[in-house]
Amino acid sequence: MKRAFVSMAVVTALIGSVASAAHAQSGLGIKGGASFSNVSSTGIMPGALQSRTGYSIGLAYESGSPLGLGIEGLYTQQGVTSTTPGASRELNYIDVPAYLRLSLPIPGLSPFAYAGPQASFEMSCNAGGSSCPNTGRPKTTYAGVFGAGVRVMGGLTLEGRYVYGLTDLKLATVQSTNSYKSRTFMVLVGLGF
Repeated sequence: MKRAFVSMAVVTALIGSVASAAHAQSGLGIKGGASFSNVSSTGIMPGALQSRTGYSIGLAYESGSPLGLGIEGLYTQQGVTSTTPGASRELNYIDVPAYLRLSLPIPGLSPFAYAGPQASFEMSCNAGGSSCPNTGRPKTTYAGVFGAGVRVMGGLTLEGRYVYGLTDLKLATVQSTNSYKSRTFMVLVGLGF
């Protein structure tokens, strides 16, 4: 009888811990970090193109555990830099990813992974100190997002994310047959409220 009572108490405590961890993974938070962006083709753009290192910051909302949904609104710096003056393309977006999220609600340390679509809305484009030329570049772009990370006590998260651009950015000329699609890796830190 005593053994059954102890077993029942242990099971109840574990269920309570998992439920508490699952509840802690829902809600609003802030997120920010570094972004490392490039394009899929260097095509006819002049100079040696290099990735652009920037930042990303914004709000995130997540619900549900172990299977849940997430949506974010992030200001993100993307684009490429070049050794040739005027060939850099520094693009700044509001990214809105929406994703399906799978987490393991382990008390203290909870790993998670996610994937989904993203829409990005261009805020500005700078070409080496001046506005980017009008090449028919779309102001709204689409991408696929996937990533993984870990949540620790107190709602702090650390994650890595890859954004695979699906829209041709038309960075060179309208006549170019090359497809310039963004490729961005991000390292993000978040804090849930």
